[in-house]
Amino acid sequence: MLTPTSHAEAAGWPAVAFPGGAIIPDWGAVTTPRAQDALRAIVEAFIGPKWDGLDETESRIHGIVLSGYAASGHAPATADVAAAAGLTRDEADGVLRRMAGRDLLVLDAAGQISGAYPFTDGQTEHHVDARGLTVGAMCAIDALGIGAMLERDVAIRSACRQCARPLTIRTRRYGRELDQVEPSGIAVWSGHRYAAGCAASSLCTVQAFFCDDAHLETWRANSPAARQEGVRLSLAEALEVGVAIFAPMRMEWPSWIPTT
Repeated sequence: MLTPTSHAEAAGWPAVAFPGGAIIPDWGAVTTPRAQDALRAIVEAFIGPKWDGLDETESRIHGIVLSGYAASGHAPATADVAAAAGLTRDEADGVLRRMAGRDLLVLDAAGQISGAYPFTDGQTEHHVDARGLTVGAMCAIDALGIGAMLERDVAIRSACRQCARPLTIRTRRYGRELDQVEPSGIAVWSGHRYAAGCAASSLCTVQAFFCDDAHLETWRANSPAARQEGVRLSLAEALEVGVAIFAPMRMEWPSWIPTT
C-alpha cells in the first residue's frame, strides 16, 4: 500500500513515507507530463513496492550508508555501519540483508555494501564531482539527483550510450537547475524495465544519456531492452525526476553530513 502525499493524493500520484518524515518522491518537482510519466513508472515499479514500510532501524541504517557515501565517495564498511548504528556486526549484517531485499542497497558476493541508490562502487558510465568528492552513480537519473541530495552544485561526467561521446553536465542552485551542458542536445531515455527485484541490474540499465535524439533513436532501434516501454526526456525533465526522487532523502540525514 503506497502512502500518497497530501497534495498528490487527489491526483493519484503515489509516494512512500520514510520514518522521520521524508516523502519520496516530491511530485512538486516535476512540471511536465513526460517527467510525471517517467516518475510514476519508477515509483510504481520499484520505489513503491520495495521501499514502502521501512522500520526505524532500516531507515537509520539507510541514512548511515548514504552518509558514508557523502563523506568519502564510497560505501562504508559493515563494521562502521554497525558502530554508527549502535548494533553488533551480526545485527547490522541482518539489517543490511533485509535492506538488500527491499532493493534499497546492493550487496556484493561477500555481503559488503557495493551500492545504495543513487550511489555505486561498481562499474558505471556516470561519475559525479561535488566540491572535491567524486562518486559513481547507478544511472542517468541517479546522477542527476545527487546534487539536490547533497545540496551541492555538481559536475556529471558520463557518455552517450550509443556512441560513447563524453558528456558533461553542470548544475546550479544546489543541484536543482542545469548550468553548463556539453554537448547542448543531450537527451535521456527513462526505460520502465524492472526485474529480479534489483533496479541496479534492470531499471538502471535503461536510464541513459544520449548526445542527441538521433543517437537515442538509433540505440532504441538496435537494443532489445530499449524497445520496451519508456519515456524520452529532455535533460531538464530528467533532472526534475532525479530531484523528485533524491532531494527528499536529505531530510533523513544526520546533521553532521558535510555540505560544504
